[in-house]
Amino acid sequence: MSGVAIIGGGPTGLNAAIYTARADKRTLVFDDGGGTTRDVDTMENVYGFPEGVTGPELVDLGREHARKYGAEIVEEEVVRIEPEGERYRVETTVDEYVVDGVVIATGADYERPAIADVEAYEGHGVSYCVECDAYFYRDSPVAVVGNDNYAATEALMLLDYTDDVRILTNGSSFEAGEELKERVDDAGIPVITDDLDRLTGEEVLEAVVTKAGDEIPVDGLFVALGTAGGTDLAEMLGVPVDGDDIVTDPDQSTPVDRVYAAGDVTGGHQQIATSVGEGARAAINLLEELRGADYIDYKKLDSQPA
Repeated sequence: MSGVAIIGGGPTGLNAAIYTARADKRTLVFDDGGGTTRDVDTMENVYGFPEGVTGPELVDLGREHARKYGAEIVEEEVVRIEPEGERYRVETTVDEYVVDGVVIATGADYERPAIADVEAYEGHGVSYCVECDAYFYRDSPVAVVGNDNYAATEALMLLDYTDDVRILTNGSSFEAGEELKERVDDAGIPVITDDLDRLTGEEVLEAVVTKAGDEIPVDGLFVALGTAGGTDLAEMLGVPVDGDDIVTDPDQSTPVDRVYAAGDVTGGHQQIATSVGEGARAAINLLEELRGADYIDYKKLDSQPA
């Protein structure tokens, strides 16, 4: 039986695994236990969960679904992938595996700001996703930590939910492009360049404290420092990357035969909904490539008169 390696056990990888396992491919999902989804307390914008769902619950349900069709969850960290003839050798910290195709769905680990206690307030006032969590801070004081185009864009997006928005650069100069700077200025968003020391609040975030001892009252702090994507494995295979993102075609393929990438590791909106869709697209197109000349896509056939 030909095999497929799915690198990453989050929603993207698990959805890809459902498709490849249902196609009767031996499917190995490599999950080292990381990923940002597991850190999310509640998501209220996931289709089919009107009451919300926690990150761990969503991952557990995805695992159960993939296993139903025979996918194997390999709880090992992948450290190397290299070609072996027409196949690929996947090396983990424990063992080695040979497969016919690869989907890289490692996600992205968000960069934390250099502020004391930030981890303690994640999910209790600190967020890494405006699109996910701004709804919870309607008409509340919020701030964005960051100093570039990303921070400016997130701050402007927050104006759809609240008028009380500011940007905290944490000691750095504000380096957004001139057009974005002008939009931030026109919107009346203050940019505070003071060094930040710590966060305060009982149970939930109440303020950011500068190193000078000043308190900036906020209910929500949105981190906009970029992500650290899992591009090392892609580079081992000669797959192009752009910063922290793996570069793919619209069908999630890469220039390397039978190597696909999907989800947060490819950039984009970094939403569960878009990521699981990309996982499905990567799996479908990898399956088509694995079928090769024996596979005929009827949609691509020229119409013949009856």
